[in-house]
Amino acid sequence: MRRQPPRSLRSRPPEGAQASLGAARRQACIEQPPRPLRSLHGFTLIELLVALAVATLLGLLVFVSFSSLESNGLRASDTASLQNNARVSMSLLADDLARAGFMMNGPSGQSRCSRLLTYNSATSSNMVNQWPVSDMVQTTSGTVAGTSTQFGYANPGGAATDAVTVFYAAGFGMSSAAIPGGVRVVKSTNGSLTNAALFVANTSLFQVGDVDIVVLPSRNLCIRFQVTGTGGSANNIVHNSGGSPLNPPNGFNGVTSLASPAISPAISTADLAQAYVQDFGQITGANGPVQVTYSVRPDKVDPTTPDLWRTVVNSLGTVVSDGPVARNVVLLHALYAPVVNGQLQSFVPWSGSASSIVSSNQQGQVGAVEFAYVVRKPNTAARTGNPATLQVLDETYTPPAGNTYQYQVFTQTVYLRNVAWNQS
Repeated sequence: MRRQPPRSLRSRPPEGAQASLGAARRQACIEQPPRPLRSLHGFTLIELLVALAVATLLGLLVFVSFSSLESNGLRASDTASLQNNARVSMSLLADDLARAGFMMNGPSGQSRCSRLLTYNSATSSNMVNQWPVSDMVQTTSGTVAGTSTQFGYANPGGAATDAVTVFYAAGFGMSSAAIPGGVRVVKSTNGSLTNAALFVANTSLFQVGDVDIVVLPSRNLCIRFQVTGTGGSANNIVHNSGGSPLNPPNGFNGVTSLASPAISPAISTADLAQAYVQDFGQITGANGPVQVTYSVRPDKVDPTTPDLWRTVVNSLGTVVSDGPVARNVVLLHALYAPVVNGQLQSFVPWSGSASSIVSSNQQGQVGAVEFAYVVRKPNTAARTGNPATLQVLDETYTPPAGNTYQYQVFTQTVYLRNVAWNQS
């Protein structure tokens, strides 16, 4: 193979030729336009504005979507809270109504009374008719049954607010560990009218201080007393007014004179034969006969918020409990259906009309109660308007001006199993 000569020995153009060649190249570079460099072009102002507008629109859509989800979540939470409060409180009222009259008129299977007379010299100077269920239209200065607590609330939206009271036996005391709440039949031997004394076969289960209900079958009448003495050779139980504020003066004679409406003819010793005595024992807390009242009253912390309150008063006149069971209950209204000849009649108001329970003298014959709540909840973002009026049973409720709250009506019907259906 032929070797190449060294670079230094290779042939070169003459020096003059080299100079001419360099000059030609320089001239060509001057005459030839430069090659374009890599493009450094950015966004134009219009492109930036368009991009900014698109980004703003997307951000707005995300914000609106998030706000809508948040608003819907709050509305769903408020609605769930409203419905839960209404359901719980309505269940409480329905349970109390279903127990109305339990053991207030003698033992099951015996002659029953549609009228129970009660007395408490600490609160009243008259015998009070205690019905299984009763109603009072609230006024601002009116008071909860059995207490001195004022309602402080009335006539929302042009509708009447009811306070519904239920009377029943919540349980027995412990007069005897063997048979608390024992039932005894009075002997044929008559007792005494002046101190409401009754002769029974055995007084061992009765203790001083026991609260009892005496049933007089011949008069279809029940009376609440408190035992002030027992025993003796006559085996009697005594309800002397000097030993208890629950006993009227002059015994059964006092019952006759203080009852309203009056008892005519007067109670006689003949009426005491074969009477029944239901002993509830010593009363502590919410045992024995109690009256439970549901009313609408201002919230303790925020007086502008109406609450549904449940008040329990025992037979000694002691307020056992008094507290709200549901917030934002604007209205409580109830109608009552009496039972006549075994047939449930139409629902009517408790009072205030010619066909009402009181006007028809049917307080002891109520067989069913229909009640309704108007409940409010925050109207989140004021997205939903209220109707001009709401129909609440036979009343019309007008929501207040503005759109701060939404209002909803809840209704329920309860049958009173312990009262009119068992009347003889």
